[in-house]
Amino acid sequence: MILVTGASGFLGSEIVRQLVRSGEKIRILHRKNSNLSHLEDIQSHLEFFEGDILDIPSLETAFEGVHQIYHSAAIIGYDQSYYDAMYKANIEGTANVVNTALARKVNKLLHVSSIAALGGRPDEQITEDVKWENNRWTTHYGITKMLAEREVWRGMQEGLESIIINPGIIIGVGHDEHKATLRLFKRIATGKLPFYTNGSNGFVDVEDVAKIAIRLMNQKFKGKRYIVISSNVSFKDYFKSISKALKVKTPKWRLNSFTGKMFSLLDWIFCKVSNRKRSLTSETLKVSLEKFTYSNQKIMEALDYDFIPLDITIKKVADNIAADL
Repeated sequence: MILVTGASGFLGSEIVRQLVRSGEKIRILHRKNSNLSHLEDIQSHLEFFEGDILDIPSLETAFEGVHQIYHSAAIIGYDQSYYDAMYKANIEGTANVVNTALARKVNKLLHVSSIAALGGRPDEQITEDVKWENNRWTTHYGITKMLAEREVWRGMQEGLESIIINPGIIIGVGHDEHKATLRLFKRIATGKLPFYTNGSNGFVDVEDVAKIAIRLMNQKFKGKRYIVISSNVSFKDYFKSISKALKVKTPKWRLNSFTGKMFSLLDWIFCKVSNRKRSLTSETLKVSLEKFTYSNQKIMEALDYDFIPLDITIKKVADNIAADL
């Protein structure tokens, strides 16, 4: 039996779908209020278990008879309103998963982390071996994922065979749960995102992340972490590729530190008045303005993997949402 946490999410649901296609027996750990409607077409192949990574008794029951765990459940947020929930779910929840997996003698755990957990500085190539430091580019999300990884490393020392993946910015065709990608594409399509930044980051297709996770789980890899990105791309070029795929005008105004702070303040005021989630926070701003570069050499050498080109992924997403525009 294979158990997946975070199946209501973008990556978790893709892992589930790929596992089902390979004929695996899958159990999903989900909360009572989780929206799993996107899995209705494969529900006959799934075993649903209501529980929570913060509820240890539910984990103890859910992990019975499980030999592999894909732990993708996490909270992602770059706004202060997310901080408490992130620290609790991402760190304490991962510790609970590790401890229960040890107690239930699970064979192997794959932990989905993030490139945000690596640390590193702009204008340097960031690898799996970069030394963590709390610098001015560190985000609260990155801190929680770094500390979650430490729980997994502890589990390894106590005998839990584990592997960690650090995906970049994950994009691809998904359901409404992956609102960040859909919101960005739709804002560019409707001309509501007129600016870009000179920053850059690592991107990857959700299908690639799931495939790599499954291959690492099913081969004799353990005790290591792998950066999972297809390419490093500037946000200017990313927005340009999205605009081309959507056949709309490219955002033409460059956002710098000063104008970014001004827009962030206006976004905060607007969100206070309209009671909606922030689009541009101080944390998203400081990340998007800088040029971060990540190396995927380690995972490519380990699996001899060919990534889906980013332009193809962008075209898939644009075609998928075209009917809604």
